[in-house]
Amino acid sequence: MIEDQALSTKRQAPKALILTGFGINCEEEMAAAYRLAGGEPTIVHLNEVLHGRVSIHDFDILNFPGGFSFGDDLGSGVVLANKLRYRQTGADGRTLLSDIREFVAAGKFVLGICNGFQVLVKLGLLPNLGGDFQPELTLTHNASGRYENRWVRLRVNALATTPFLRGLTTLEVPVRHGEGRLVVPDAATREQLVARGLNCLTYADGDDVETGSYPLNPNGADLNCAGLTDTTGRIFGLMPHPEAYLAGYNHPDWGRRKRNGELKEEGDGLAIFKNIVAYLTALPHPPTSSPSERGSRGGAYSLATETNEGANSLLVEESAEEYRRNEAFPLHLTADKKSWFKSPKQFGQQMRKQPTDAENQLWQALRNRQVAGLKFGRQHAIGQFIVDFVCLETSLIIEVDGGVHSEASQAEYDQGRTHELESLGYRIIRFSNEDILQRLPQVLMTIEQATQPTTQTT
Repeated sequence: MIEDQALSTKRQAPKALILTGFGINCEEEMAAAYRLAGGEPTIVHLNEVLHGRVSIHDFDILNFPGGFSFGDDLGSGVVLANKLRYRQTGADGRTLLSDIREFVAAGKFVLGICNGFQVLVKLGLLPNLGGDFQPELTLTHNASGRYENRWVRLRVNALATTPFLRGLTTLEVPVRHGEGRLVVPDAATREQLVARGLNCLTYADGDDVETGSYPLNPNGADLNCAGLTDTTGRIFGLMPHPEAYLAGYNHPDWGRRKRNGELKEEGDGLAIFKNIVAYLTALPHPPTSSPSERGSRGGAYSLATETNEGANSLLVEESAEEYRRNEAFPLHLTADKKSWFKSPKQFGQQMRKQPTDAENQLWQALRNRQVAGLKFGRQHAIGQFIVDFVCLETSLIIEVDGGVHSEASQAEYDQGRTHELESLGYRIIRFSNEDILQRLPQVLMTIEQATQPTTQTT
């Protein structure tokens, strides 16, 4: 039997990209939070991303800090949100919103705090109930009619699934905003937020009971909401400032607490950053795209033109081998096939027209139920991936690897790809081109053994 080589799963510190510029002013505090949590923060002016000199795809977490972007002249976060939605970042018509959609679909995370939260809501990234990244809620002026700068208690929704809040029940952090009142436009939207636990943080009283009373709820938000997640749990935004409470001495009552032996070394806010860093570090693979597609995702493959109706135009101008090295798609991997986009299927059809010699030879041996009487498909779309061959009856995937798969970075990506597919119940066996071209009988024997119910492969 042909054996697979073991792959390294050594993790680097998760990389956090922190955007600044245009009035954002909390980037240093956020960077400090990630450093204390064990992450690797990088502060970059937004123009560096918009002009293509820095790619968000080289990072694990994209961060929108607090501040007063563009002076909040047209409303908090409005101008910045429009800039990210409409400002083209390349000749192919891409926008940063397009990149963020792909970024999240690749399993990565987005965090927005205060002004950053306002931007995410007005971009349609939160809560994104409809899946079309259109604004569904808004944040407007505090019900008090004044700028609120005070400490608040927060209660974590037990239904929340985001890793940012894993294991937390309450938090104490400051708020500093003039437009933090979340407005939910209708009862149907409200019901979805509640039922799905997307209203992940609420303001609470001294007994940690949710409250709408001022000033415990400082802005009068609907659902007493202090924070939201999207439906995947990968996008998280909140009005309070966790980055402002990283150490016990940040609290205004630290003196009394110290005298009473109640002073904690770490502030409550640090837990959010430690949570996401720990979650990413514990993954069996980095949540990154294929190494060859890092950067602006330029070159022959381009997920580009967003029309006013929100439709995606996919341009296919590359060879099958180039495509195999760029096979991530802007969708959320899920076991519910109804939620998958059709784009991967279209690319699978394109790839079937251009097989490698090894793929073609294996296909001729597999087709028409020649192996164990089972039906195999080729270049089959499963979630965000296209697999070389699959037998759906036995949930067996066969991958045929060219020379690029021996590169360390590509091998790490393959490890993560395998993890995602196995989480959906599939088994994967791999062969090199040389295995197929030189030892086809042994390969077919290995495949037949793997299709047996009692066979276990490693």
